[in-house]
Amino acid sequence: MLSIILEQYDYKALTKSYMDIFNSKKFAQFLNTTQTGYAHSSSGIEFSVFMKTIFTSLCFCTIQLTLFCLLRSVFNYLYQPRCFCVPIAERMEVLPRGFFKWIVPTLKCSINTYLSLGLDAYFFVRFISVLLLFFLFVGTLNMIILIPINFTGSSTEYSAFGLDKLSLSNIANTNVRRLNAHFIMGLVTIGFFHWLIVYEFQSYVTIRQSYLLSPSHKESVMAKTLLISNVPPYLQDHEVLRKIFEVVPGGIKDIWDISDFEKIDHEVKKAHAALYFLERSQILGLKKFYHHKNSCWCRAPIGNSVEEARDFLVKHDVYFYPPIYFGPVKIPEIERTLRLMFPGWLRVFALQRRVSMANWSLQTLYECHNAIEEEKLKLASGQLAKHNKIFIEFATLEGAYIAHQCLLSQAQGHLDKTLIEVNPDDIIWRNVGRNDGIVCKFEKYLVTIIFISIIILYVIPVSLIGLVSQIPLLTQLMPFLKWVYHILTEIVMITFRFLTYFKGRTTGHEVEMDLQKWYFAFLFVQQFLVVTILSSVTVILKQIIDQPTSIPILLATNLPNTVYKHIDSTPRQKFNRITNLPKIKWGTTFAVYSIYACIGLSYSIISPLISIFIIFFLNLSILYYKYALKYVYSHINESETMEGSTPLHCFTFTPGYTALRWIMTGVLILTIFANTTIYNRYLPHFSNLPILSDKAYKDGVKPLTPTDDPDSGNTYYLNHKLLYLNPAFKYESPKVWLPRDPFGYSEIQLQELQNKSQFQGQTNGAQVQFGKVLNSLKLIISEAPPDYK
Repeated sequence: MLSIILEQYDYKALTKSYMDIFNSKKFAQFLNTTQTGYAHSSSGIEFSVFMKTIFTSLCFCTIQLTLFCLLRSVFNYLYQPRCFCVPIAERMEVLPRGFFKWIVPTLKCSINTYLSLGLDAYFFVRFISVLLLFFLFVGTLNMIILIPINFTGSSTEYSAFGLDKLSLSNIANTNVRRLNAHFIMGLVTIGFFHWLIVYEFQSYVTIRQSYLLSPSHKESVMAKTLLISNVPPYLQDHEVLRKIFEVVPGGIKDIWDISDFEKIDHEVKKAHAALYFLERSQILGLKKFYHHKNSCWCRAPIGNSVEEARDFLVKHDVYFYPPIYFGPVKIPEIERTLRLMFPGWLRVFALQRRVSMANWSLQTLYECHNAIEEEKLKLASGQLAKHNKIFIEFATLEGAYIAHQCLLSQAQGHLDKTLIEVNPDDIIWRNVGRNDGIVCKFEKYLVTIIFISIIILYVIPVSLIGLVSQIPLLTQLMPFLKWVYHILTEIVMITFRFLTYFKGRTTGHEVEMDLQKWYFAFLFVQQFLVVTILSSVTVILKQIIDQPTSIPILLATNLPNTVYKHIDSTPRQKFNRITNLPKIKWGTTFAVYSIYACIGLSYSIISPLISIFIIFFLNLSILYYKYALKYVYSHINESETMEGSTPLHCFTFTPGYTALRWIMTGVLILTIFANTTIYNRYLPHFSNLPILSDKAYKDGVKPLTPTDDPDSGNTYYLNHKLLYLNPAFKYESPKVWLPRDPFGYSEIQLQELQNKSQFQGQTNGAQVQFGKVLNSLKLIISEAPPDYK
């Protein structure tokens, strides 16, 4: 057998030629993203440069806060809408008009005040307050003890550069015994953290159970109603269901079937659009009337008689291209119903003529109302197809939770999913109307794969932008390329929220809970692992410094609403814009603060200086959210999670202090055991309620009985029977709402509409004023629409 002399076959040159692409500068620049490149370039920055960064950030922060203090008293409806734009019984006390007089009352506001805004708002403010308390105690202690040890830990052979002298990296090998202080402070930090977790879990369980067991909530329909999925046809009979649930204390009180709603929902949306175009046509006619009446040009002015006004109304009708509706078309293969609406200007390509806006609206409303009434009759007679989900109201809260916690069927795939505490206004009907079949499961797993792919492959677009932004010519021509990657995070958040609806979630509450997990995973990988773990310590300080400067910007989130004033073409539109206050999305809000908690916790020992900026960031956050939740955001949140996310965002600290524990490997196993023990102890209390309450017997309070109905009248019965039906089945014929004008032309318009159709209208609660400049129109709203509920 011949022996091979390896020296004669040297493949180093050949291998290097093939693999040289991975050593090229372009490939390295591509992988070196904007984030990581910026991080490593900031390693060990000088103290003077760092102070310039702080000074610049504080200047921006001060300017933004000053602008807010100036504009707050001027734009009351924008910055204090809950003091003016809600019913009188729900209004907050107006803050003083002083420049800084709003700060002290906001910070002094008790955290218990936010319980009236819901458990989510209360526990979020408490979450930030607990974080602030933690970093005030642990951060201050670590800075006092560890910064002097780090600063004097260098040697003649080794010394860190810049601000890294204040971190763990400044300790030389000859001074390794100094790390004992870090070990002890790490034990103190982890011990205090675990005590805080146990205390917060205990408080969370107590407050949540007290809230859910309060008389007002306990007797509500929502608390006693259960959504059951995968109900087979033979169990959809109401009598059969009542007999099955006889074992539940109190039994069943009411049942709502989920019938096919696609057609009636489509007709209701068409009717709403037609009503908008009808009111808009009358407003446009009103503007045209006053424009001709007060015209100074060479046209005959309109007289003051009613007959002349009627003649003008007939001769000067408003014409437009009506929208194009397509659907509903059912696609059984994917269990979806396709409904589309195209803009009316596309009719130009079909050589169609414009039609009267008022006549088209009246005709569309008439056709929609007939179709809606026909669907309602089918519902009453049981002719509509039923979906495999059902709402069941139990007689007692205990009965609802017993059914929720039990295995309801011995057959696999039947009655296997239940959801309690469902708000009727929070239901995602397009998902409720789908069967949990193979297609639905495929979409769910496909979206999960997309989420994982986005989290992993997000580095590619950031790398592309980073690579392009490094080209000097393009950077000079398009300087925005340096910060475009910040927009990508916002796009990811919107994408996650959009795709979550395709996972079959039946309520907005489930969407927020699922979104919180995935968005936190994305931020943890991209903001914590990529930027933090792989970067210098000093870069994290700069990142935390820059973050608080964006908090005052949040105080002006409602200012852009002023640009939409000219879009309010009808009184109903303006009323909806004023009264529909913004609602906070908890799924993405909690995740952001959890990430900064992870960063602060993991670096509290490595670089104690970071605690200063975390504390400053949390102080500004408390100021903002205490103000915004009380005076800006709506107190009604349909997607209220009953703070089921509190255990989740408490345990989102886990990655942060896991990174801290890896530094002290000996403590890792012990803390894992502690985490598991704590979680298993409180897990049953996170989503369930106790049947027995020793507090009721201890206080001598007589338990409430559900025998007395709060209202047995016909109105209550009718509203109760419609509670968990699709909102389209609750549609009622609307009234046209026009503003009162000085000449009374709107009354003439309403009379003409009543002569053409059966629709009624009124002008109460709205009036119009015409300005002297270009006959500008100003709508003044004083009451709600006539059909407002």
